[in-house]
Amino acid sequence: MLDFQKISNMLPVANANFRFLRSHGLIYVDKTKYVYNLAYNNRPRVLVRPRRFGKSTLMSALEELFLHGVKPYDGHDSYFKGLAVEELWQDTGRYYVLHLDFYNLNLQCSSFDQFESKIKTVLDDFALQHQLDIKASAPDFSSKFESLLQMLPDYSLVLLADEYDAPLLYRLKDNEEKQKAAAFMQALFGLIKSYSEKYRCVFVTGITRYQDLGLGTAGGSFTDITHDPNFSACCGYTRAELKQYFADNLRYSAAYRLHIRDEDITEEQIDALLDALSQWYDGFCFDRYQEQKVFSTWSVLRFLGDQRAELQPYWTTEESLGMPQLLKTYIERLNLSELLKETYSGGFCITFDEFIQSSLANPEANPYALLFQTGYLTLTEPFLNGDPIYLDCPNREISMAFANLLSRRMFSRQFRYTVGYGKRTVEILASLNSCKIQAYFNELFAAIPYEQYPVHSESMVAALINFHLRGAGLSPRCEVSESTGRADAEIDFRDQELTLVFEYKYEQSADPKQLEAKLQEAIEQIKSRQYGLTADSEHRIVRFALVFCGDPSQRRIARLEQVDQICR
Repeated sequence: MLDFQKISNMLPVANANFRFLRSHGLIYVDKTKYVYNLAYNNRPRVLVRPRRFGKSTLMSALEELFLHGVKPYDGHDSYFKGLAVEELWQDTGRYYVLHLDFYNLNLQCSSFDQFESKIKTVLDDFALQHQLDIKASAPDFSSKFESLLQMLPDYSLVLLADEYDAPLLYRLKDNEEKQKAAAFMQALFGLIKSYSEKYRCVFVTGITRYQDLGLGTAGGSFTDITHDPNFSACCGYTRAELKQYFADNLRYSAAYRLHIRDEDITEEQIDALLDALSQWYDGFCFDRYQEQKVFSTWSVLRFLGDQRAELQPYWTTEESLGMPQLLKTYIERLNLSELLKETYSGGFCITFDEFIQSSLANPEANPYALLFQTGYLTLTEPFLNGDPIYLDCPNREISMAFANLLSRRMFSRQFRYTVGYGKRTVEILASLNSCKIQAYFNELFAAIPYEQYPVHSESMVAALINFHLRGAGLSPRCEVSESTGRADAEIDFRDQELTLVFEYKYEQSADPKQLEAKLQEAIEQIKSRQYGLTADSEHRIVRFALVFCGDPSQRRIARLEQVDQICR
């Protein structure tokens, strides 16, 4: 029988440092083939990923490789023993390795001057450690770093900058501080370019591209590998990696959820659990060919460390995939009425030019292009240079976090899309009680400020309800054209083998006869077009028709009726 405490203690949750994970015997998903590819080429590279996705572990593995190689040292085995890079790495050179963790250096700094003082101290310590005589009195980071570079032999410095954009992202609302941070980053990029002969390797990570920050051509010497298929799974976990490295944790979670002994769990039951995890935490795609998707590292580890094995959102808007101030800035730029329509139509689309030209410095920049970088939106189709880029929320967890974030602007009475709220939504819909469902939907419409979001069409009714359902953790499939044979929403409850079908109608008049006529129209449409019956599902199918009354005296769901219940 599996010991939960023992296997959960093996999860790499509390510390992301590669050397710590290996020295303490914690689970390390072997990403060293990517580490080797990063180390092999000396051209500066930048990688953008959401926070808590494994960038720091990747960075610290690269640091360890350049510091000590793959041979045993200091009386212990190499930390790369048994990993992919052990057979690949042949470089025996000795390098100066400067690792700058901008995120942690920036913590508890109330001003940019404090941050710069910290990073100058890091350079002084580095110079002292390696007996390099740099200018101790250099007035700023740029001068001190340039002095250091001049002392180093050619092809000798490994520069690793983790979360390089943190100093600027935390200062977006203070123009003077923001300008100082931007000047610092431009100087750093400039010294990388001007002293290119000094570097053996330069690797920079962040949650935004330098273009998105309005830094102009500062990063022109870098190769952006963010959407390079060769690095698509360098952060995050693939499904195969979860099965290989977390087999005991998955077995325990599956057994707990099914209330059976872990030794009786079958491979089919493990796969069923992975299917459920995929709906909640998978779907992030950083591969421009859209061939590889990965799970959120943080969310999966939190789930596997939860003894109750409960599927729930682990990201909140406060503890979000991007910096809170950055997300607030993006959200302020959104046209929420347009967003609702695009959510209803099945996703978002930006042009390639909008992606290339996106920048916080540009008030006309498409906010979806910026949200793409933070992880709230991800690729849903392949793209090449010049192609339109199709995006959507990657999974239920992010849909809930996104909706929670937007609800703060959208609703006069705030909706909080929590686990409890999601459970209530599921319970009410799965009850199949028409009165309860009608009252529940009307809670939503009562919270909408009509002067900003007037509900004046069937599509607006559908957009608001479906946005709300996504925020509660559901994934309604929506009709994007009449030829699809799909209703305004089809919602699967897999654990109950149930599919709900909704057809929404809008009627401006409060006349009971006209409302009833519109309801009958919806019922006939459901039946004649066989809504829900074309889906590849063995579920019980329950179909509902509803009518929203737009009369100012009502503005609510005035009719809701179950059409039929079909067992397949």
